[in-house]
Amino acid sequence: MQSDLKSDTPPRLWPTVQHPYQGGHAVLATKHNKLELIAPPLQDAIGLLVTSVEVDTDLLGTFTGEIERRLPPLETAIEKARLGMRLSGRSLGLASEGSIGPSPSLPLITVDRELIVLVDDEADVVISESYESTSVRSVSRNVRPGDPLEELMERADFPHHHLIVRPVNGQKGPIIKGINTLETLIDAVAACGSSTPDGVVTVESDLRATASPSRRLVIAEAAQRLAMRLLQRCPLCHAPGWGPVAIIDGVPCSSCSYELPLPRAVVHGCPSCEHRETIELDTTNERDTVRFCPSCNP
Repeated sequence: MQSDLKSDTPPRLWPTVQHPYQGGHAVLATKHNKLELIAPPLQDAIGLLVTSVEVDTDLLGTFTGEIERRLPPLETAIEKARLGMRLSGRSLGLASEGSIGPSPSLPLITVDRELIVLVDDEADVVISESYESTSVRSVSRNVRPGDPLEELMERADFPHHHLIVRPVNGQKGPIIKGINTLETLIDAVAACGSSTPDGVVTVESDLRATASPSRRLVIAEAAQRLAMRLLQRCPLCHAPGWGPVAIIDGVPCSSCSYELPLPRAVVHGCPSCEHRETIELDTTNERDTVRFCPSCNP
């Protein structure tokens, strides 16, 4: 393990008698009923009271693309939290942001990455945690009015998971969300189909947290991980939120030592001071990597 402190300035020391956020009050900015997913693990783990304030988080971007997300996920979540903090007058804010799309390594697999942040304006820190899952239910099909919908509904777990209908290929027309009955689905396909030259519409999963039970499970797991991270204290300044901040790749090929893009070490860091520690991973089981080496197997 390698320690690295990049500043000579002594860090602010956090209290250690009890958790700094025990008995505190944070506000969760949400439009889609996430309080019951995020509040319990934080209350149970560190005694932090979490209440919600309704914020039109769609202003920062929507899954359906009517409003484009201008900021990366972390910055978007921080901005959401600060919207809630301004509305409530609280100095502690929470928010989550989901990114759902094809896996970089397996494009046919959909990955849901849920990010949750705790913003502490008094201490000037942001503590974040995330969780990725391939279990989110996500489908997208092009259909015409009158087409059979049974197979699509089964794959979408409808009506347990809600659906969205929109004109195909970005054509202008209505975008109908929150569909949870067969009658509404048929009507939506007809309405959107009438706005396109060939009647083709896209039926897809409604990925908003209120409409996707499988996504709610991922958000809840991310909240649990944030609670566990808040229990970890920086070994130098004792701030909560100590944990992984970066991965270092570069496992050498067992034959030629070519560095392969596999995790070699994890960097742990503090959200309050600049203390970092690099922890080397046990890559013993990955040493037989000749078959993956582009130098040995061009």
